[in-house]
This record gives sequence, C-alpha cells and structure tokens, in this order.
Amino acid sequence: MKNAFDGSIGLFVVILIIFFFWFIPIWYGIKWAKIKGVSKLWMLFGIHPMTGWIAFLILRYGIDPRKQCDKCKESIKIEAQICRYCGNQISQEEIDMAIRAFEDRKK
Repeated sequence: MKNAFDGSIGLFVVILIIFFFWFIPIWYGIKWAKIKGVSKLWMLFGIHPMTGWIAFLILRYGIDPRKQCDKCKESIKIEAQICRYCGNQISQEEIDMAIRAFEDRKK
C-alpha cells in the first residue's frame, strides 16, 4: 500500500513539473499575443517546452505592440503614423487611442 502511495506522489510531482514547464508558457504566451495584437500562432513553438518559454519571452519582451490599419487591415506598429502597406495617414488621436487600448489590455 505504501509503494502505491509513493508512486502516486511521484506521478503528481511529475505532472506538476510538466504543467509548469510546458503549459504555463503557452498560457502566458497566448495572453501576451492577445495583449500586443500579434498572432497567437507564435505559441505553436510550445510543442517543445523550451521553445514555448522562448516564444513567450519573445512575445512578452521582444515584440512591439500592434494595431490594424483602418484602410487595409494590415498589422502595423502602434506608434506608426503612416501605414507601410497602403500609405494611409493615421492621426495622432488614433495613435493615442490605440496606445490607451493597449494599456487597458495590459491591466
């Protein structure tokens, strides 16, 4: 009976370690992809635990926040004044609104 109990504790510890090293970075990576307005497909790197952590760190610290151009719907940097795809001029009010929306999503 004691061996079965020890085995179940060991299995529980292994499951906790797998959860921490595999699923936590995927969860937070998807969260930060939504916040920054980039594709959640970045977290396909989470197939391997180490690359999942790397993808999360890139999403969290390495990618600038994005917004969509009103005219062509392409993803552009949040501070962009001109869309690099269609040349649409973006007003300072729209930029300020996008920055406020980004700050609200971070909370």
